[in-house]
Amino acid sequence: MTESREGDDGAGRGGRFVLHRFNGDEAYRLGEATVRVLRSYGSGSGSGSGSEGDGHEVTVWFEAQADPEGARRCADTAEAGMVPSAEVGVGMTEGEADIDRLVGRTFLVPGVPEGEDSASSLLYYFEHEPLRDNRITVVSRDGDRLRLRWTGECDDVNFYDGSKPPTRIGVEGVFLYRDSRD
Repeated sequence: MTESREGDDGAGRGGRFVLHRFNGDEAYRLGEATVRVLRSYGSGSGSGSGSEGDGHEVTVWFEAQADPEGARRCADTAEAGMVPSAEVGVGMTEGEADIDRLVGRTFLVPGVPEGEDSASSLLYYFEHEPLRDNRITVVSRDGDRLRLRWTGECDDVNFYDGSKPPTRIGVEGVFLYRDSRD
């Protein structure tokens, strides 16, 4: 791999995005990566003030995009030049979504059973595939940046018929924290 770009102004520079496939690993640098807090103001019992324990529901989206520069792809997908991205949404209260309260937490998001579709945990490659068995750990914080470790799995990115073992994803790096309230 080439040098880390953690200090760049781009969101989430510094890290890696790996697809562990049946025929080898596809390895990418982590490109844009964001932890985004989105509010649904039509739901929840809180006033929307953001005070801890107000019961107001938010969704925290973990979003990662691979960087195509210097990518190492498997032989069956190399010519296509695809660049994976992933997203997982986790519902929680407003207070739980505070940046300081995320650090040290691990979120387990099972996703949907195999064969079903999902809108809250997806991997994008050729098509969107539901991500299952997501484990997202918020390791540390530096200002508005969070260091995360994220694993999950989906159907193979090139064989959607179940004839190949699942693709396991591994994302590790710096994610920019963005709150829709700011």
